[in-house]
Amino acid sequence: MRKFFKFLGIAVLLIILASGVFAFLIRDKISLTINILNKYSEFVEESKVLTNNDFNMKKDITKDYTEVEYKNTNGVPLTLDIFNAKKEVKNGSPVIIYVHGGSWVYGDKEIPDAISPLLDAFREEGYAIISTSYELMRGEENFNKQISDVKDTIRWVHKNKDEYNLNENKIGIIGASSGAHLSLMAAYSSNDDFVDDEELKNYSSSIKYLIDFFGPTDLNTLDMNNVNWDLEQIINSVGDNKEDVLNKYSPINYVDKNEPSTLIIHSRKDSIVPYKNAERLYEELISKNNKANIITLEGATHDFSEFDMEEVVTVGSKMLEFILRNM
Repeated sequence: MRKFFKFLGIAVLLIILASGVFAFLIRDKISLTINILNKYSEFVEESKVLTNNDFNMKKDITKDYTEVEYKNTNGVPLTLDIFNAKKEVKNGSPVIIYVHGGSWVYGDKEIPDAISPLLDAFREEGYAIISTSYELMRGEENFNKQISDVKDTIRWVHKNKDEYNLNENKIGIIGASSGAHLSLMAAYSSNDDFVDDEELKNYSSSIKYLIDFFGPTDLNTLDMNNVNWDLEQIINSVGDNKEDVLNKYSPINYVDKNEPSTLIIHSRKDSIVPYKNAERLYEELISKNNKANIITLEGATHDFSEFDMEEVVTVGSKMLEFILRNM
């Protein structure tokens, strides 16, 4: 996903420069647009002299609170990082939660370099950014715990809204790949489902919107010939219960009429998570009168080793518009 985020950054700059694209912005969003333009102008200038290895390196992004333990169950502490808003806004800061991908087995909560200027621009306009961790699978299936971890992150925000000056009515999630799957499950399941931490279970798990990058919505459709070895072993470890497990943890089976606004981004060329995951989710959401948009890509692979620049521009435009409209 880092390759995607790299080119998304450049796409954002192109979008802002294109005349009329941000005509929908009302006056209180103009400063945010200008700020994003300035940050990505610097980003693109830096990108001209960076190598691919440089882009894969994680920069030291300033965090206001690092490794905040949001829960500890069964002796496994889980943490999140908080990037506070840089200016105070009425009723507290809107919150954007980032949930990383990695096939449920790999990854960490570090913010990808190429979206950090975008998120930093939101911070300067009063948004708080939270990047969360979840317990990775180690040799056996653990979807229930991972979904509970993401859901408990949301509950933690509701619980601690006053301490960190957060607006619990304006929470959004950006999830990538497996992180998108966990985010969808956390958002679409009922408030009382997927409880892990007893101290958090009585708090709300509601959010306002969700952005799904290439997330599996029906786990039965995963092409096991193309997944990594670790994930293949984990899925196969459930034995004769495989179908039941995959159905239980598929977001498509949880959609009702009260889902948060959802932006779905997926490619027909994705060989790991077939495009029908996105198509079915969109159709199911619309059929139940939910607010949903879908961006269909034609040339991008799941890891963005192949992509089409025009499509990346579309993604950048729609993602920014979606966040601003929903906040």
